[in-house]
Amino acid sequence: PIAVGSVVAIVNWIFTVLSILLIDRIGRRRLLLWTMWGMPVCLVMAAIAFHWVPMDHKTLELTSDVVGWPAILVLVAMILFVAFYAAGLGCVPWQANEFLPMEVRSMGTMMINIFNWGPNIVVSSTFLTMMKSMTPSGTFGFYAGLCFLGWIFVFFCFPEASNMTLEEVRRVFEHGFGVKYAEQWRKEYKQGLKARGPSGTA
Repeated sequence: PIAVGSVVAIVNWIFTVLSILLIDRIGRRRLLLWTMWGMPVCLVMAAIAFHWVPMDHKTLELTSDVVGWPAILVLVAMILFVAFYAAGLGCVPWQANEFLPMEVRSMGTMMINIFNWGPNIVVSSTFLTMMKSMTPSGTFGFYAGLCFLGWIFVFFCFPEASNMTLEEVRRVFEHGFGVKYAEQWRKEYKQGLKARGPSGTA
């Protein structure tokens, strides 16, 4: 258990650092879209593996000392899940206060923290109950569905706001969720950088 926990912690650290290095280069939206699809895939892998684990679903105790490949698949799926999570959702949401105007940024940052940690309390308090009532496969399948819905939300509703001023971010949300507007702004921004050249002059 200690070795497994250490591996998970190291993977979490590595991909968090990787996310920090990439977030301003490739953007928040792309980072989420490129990583969040992997989370439901990993959870589905774990759900399939748990189906073959010899286990009493009422007590969650193993009924055999020999587990074999399902245990390895669960471990690999969880390590990959942590990697995808750390590279995307583990880092990007903490940048969400850049969407907020200065007059509400303090309150908004507090609400971001509440909605970030609040679901953690719900998951922690219901996880074992769900494992027993829905079986491990059902529980991991349920969370896979939630992760997939999160990816869909990012695709349709999460605009890219990197390199924008507060006034430009405000204009983004004058166009609904502003995803297409933000993409167009980003293209024009890049074209403007190319036009100015390395020295910053036309």
